[in-house]
Amino acid sequence: MENILVVENLSHIYSAGTPFEKKAVDGVSLSVRRGEIAALIGHTGSGKSTLIQHFNGLLRPSEGRVLINGEDIFESKDTVRAARFAVGLVFQYPEYQLFEETVYKDIAFGPGNMGLDSAEIDRRVRESAQIAGIAEDVLEKSPFELSGGQKRRVALAGIFAMEPEVLVLDEPMAGLDPAGREDVFRFIKEYKERHGTTVIFVTHSMEDAARMAERLIVMRGGSVMLDGTPAEVFAHAEELIASGLDVPQVTRVFMRLRELGAPVDTAVYTVPQAAELLLRLKGVR
Repeated sequence: MENILVVENLSHIYSAGTPFEKKAVDGVSLSVRRGEIAALIGHTGSGKSTLIQHFNGLLRPSEGRVLINGEDIFESKDTVRAARFAVGLVFQYPEYQLFEETVYKDIAFGPGNMGLDSAEIDRRVRESAQIAGIAEDVLEKSPFELSGGQKRRVALAGIFAMEPEVLVLDEPMAGLDPAGREDVFRFIKEYKERHGTTVIFVTHSMEDAARMAERLIVMRGGSVMLDGTPAEVFAHAEELIASGLDVPQVTRVFMRLRELGAPVDTAVYTVPQAAELLLRLKGVR
């Protein structure tokens, strides 16, 4: 499968040449395949949010480069513009970025900037609203009349409507209750299935990463510490914990079972996996 996003030896220095100089990202190289779901994990200050702002040209690398579909996004003004349409970036608490008079206009803002005709904009608005669970009668309401959870849906629909090739989300479940988290999981999954979009999401939650991602990229101190499938990354559970990072609770349970002498694999990271393994140990399957 081809790579849609390639990061080559990227570093970013804030306040370069001043007493406040800080290297937030240090020599990161990675490739993301078309249609992949990847989670970017790490402590606050590990460089996650700085890194993703390079993916659509919001930040320019101090060193290295970012390629979308094989093109350096800073090659020209046209490539920067193309990258900002190809990569949809949803910041943490995106509901605070709503500003239009109606929900419809807010969702239509991005497609409107793309120069699409009114019929295509209308199609995208209504399809994106439907994916994000927004009822037709809500489209003409002011976004400021909505609950926090509804505003989050509107903000997501606004990015969906641009139909980006890469959807990048910074802590998409932050501040939501369990039902709201499940909704966001479902919206992102349905959008990906309809459009074949590549999804990269930043999270502190190992449970969210384990449930949703096919690949985990763990950052520490501005660099990539681990990169692999959930099974490959959580096989390093002791290393993750020693670095101050967490692992899913079910992984901790199996680590403890192994300490007690049970012949179990500690690379378990979801409850269904755990149930399957325990049934096998009991000879039920």
